[in-house]
Amino acid sequence: MEGEVIANAFQNAYWGFPIALYFWLVGASAGSFVISTLGWVFGIRKYKPIAFFASNTAIVALLIVPVLLIIDAGKPYRFLHLFIFAHWSAPMVWGSFLIMIYPIAMGFYSYFVYHKNQSRARVLGILAIVLALSTHWYTGVVMQLNPSRLPNHTSVAPLLFLTGAYVSGIGLLILCLWLRNFLVAVKTRVSPELLADMARLMLYGIVFDLFLLGNEFLQMTYGTGEERAILYEVLLEVFRWPYLYLEVVWGLILPLIILVIPKLNRSLTGVFAASFMTATGVYGMRIWWVMGAQYYQGHF
Repeated sequence: MEGEVIANAFQNAYWGFPIALYFWLVGASAGSFVISTLGWVFGIRKYKPIAFFASNTAIVALLIVPVLLIIDAGKPYRFLHLFIFAHWSAPMVWGSFLIMIYPIAMGFYSYFVYHKNQSRARVLGILAIVLALSTHWYTGVVMQLNPSRLPNHTSVAPLLFLTGAYVSGIGLLILCLWLRNFLVAVKTRVSPELLADMARLMLYGIVFDLFLLGNEFLQMTYGTGEERAILYEVLLEVFRWPYLYLEVVWGLILPLIILVIPKLNRSLTGVFAASFMTATGVYGMRIWWVMGAQYYQGHF
């Protein structure tokens, strides 16, 4: 019934919240892993102590992804078709192999970090960074290469997905490290200064994300009739909660205000609040990006 109502497709159900969650998890994994490589790959020593935890956080987030995709396929064995009957022109085939290889590379990277093998950790870290960025880049490409769906059909899609991955991954990692501090000995806790430094890295991503969204807003405002319809009738009307309130206001503007005020961005409470808002706010983007275009197709 869902497929019939939304897309007039009698054999398929439309993409819903599980797919939006899949996009969010892939992004959070990639963002968290990039932070884990700052010490062992890029030589920023203060990040070395959190590399192992950050990499494992990325692995756990990514391991949930295949479960969501297999369940969404309806029949679990269907995912095998992407491997057995691979059409290499299809982004979903690229993604299937990336999702399989990426956690393996992260696992080897974590192993070498744990054993403090600098040279091998660096090599595996570089490989895993490429796979991390490629895995989330392909999710944007999957949406981009659909000419019948606005606003998905735009070359900015992969950039928006990667930027959202960067900020949500850092936000999630800060929250996990904050919780970890309650469970470990004092000498192994992550300092508030390092958490604040990570929040500053997140701030740069928030500014760039707002820049990209602002450009897309202008594009649709001064664009074709279809573009104006999806902006004012879909995104700012039906999907105004995930688009305007959850992503833009809650996930970007409020964290930006917190992180530019010196008194707040140096406090653990301010850093925690901004991280929580950003990590959860990006999920709003995943919701409207996945479901907004399908709603537009079915109702306009």
